This record gives sequence, structure tokens and C-alpha cells, in this order.
Amino acid sequence: MKIKVLGDNYAPAVQQARELVRRVGHKTVDSGADLAIAPLLTQKISAEEIKEPLFGTLIFHPSPLPYGRGASAIKWAYRRKEPITAATWFWANERLDAGDICEQEVIKIDYDLTPREFYEKHVIPAMLRTLERCLNAVSIGFQRKIKQVENYASYDGKIE
Repeated sequence: MKIKVLGDNYAPAVQQARELVRRVGHKTVDSGADLAIAPLLTQKISAEEIKEPLFGTLIFHPSPLPYGRGASAIKWAYRRKEPITAATWFWANERLDAGDICEQEVIKIDYDLTPREFYEKHVIPAMLRTLERCLNAVSIGFQRKIKQVENYASYDGKIE
């Protein structure tokens, strides 16, 4: 399978996702992809980019979507002293963080760590585990799509 990896190539999460794609036997490409993945987005991608790959585009979000939509999910979880967050891969659509869920793994928040340390030590490994499950499923022709329940959705603004 040919996979396009979106995002800042120098970000550790993006680099690790690229390595995982190769390790599980897929090829990374810049165009003509079967699937696009976005392990770390800092801006919304266009409708054209979303629809370009054959199977679609998967985006990572560090919250238990539909709860915790928005750019600062981990910081908000810390501010609210929430017990858990999640590693969620969802299928991109025209709405922010609102596409069908492909994979999700709950993560207990470790308050002995700063938000950044927690992200690096716990969230990125969970992101990679769930991405591997997504890639394995799509490669055998299974596209898991679980609708997000809008009644449980929340959106938080960006924390600078």
C-alpha cells in the first residue's frame, strides 16, 4: 500500500509514523497514495487533500473523540484534571475533528509528567499502536468507520 504522510517532517510524531509505515511493509509517497495519514496537524487540510487518496485520509487526535475536539486537547485535559485521554485516528471530512473513528485507545493521564512529557512518553506510543491497527485493517480491505455521537462532542479553543 502507498501512504502519504502529512505534516511537519521534522516533528518526532511524524518521523515515527513514517518509520512505522515502512516497518509494517508499506511505501511512503508524495502523490498517488492509497491512504494519507496525518499524525500531527497544525492546520486544517483542504477538501481536495482529504479526497485525493484512494481510501481516504486518517488524522490523529489526542482525545477521546468526539469529546475534546480542538487544537489543545492535552493541555485542556490537564487543566480540567481529567483522569484519561485517548489516542484516536479518525477519517477526515470537511468538519474539524468530526469524521468517523477508525481506532481509539484510552490512556490514563500521568500527572507526574508535564503535558509535553506525557505526550512524548504515553500519547505517541499509543498513536503508533493504533496507527498500526489502522494500517493492518485498511491493507486487508477493512475500513472501520464508527460515527461520532454529536451529543457527546465538545470543542475547546487553542491554548497558546
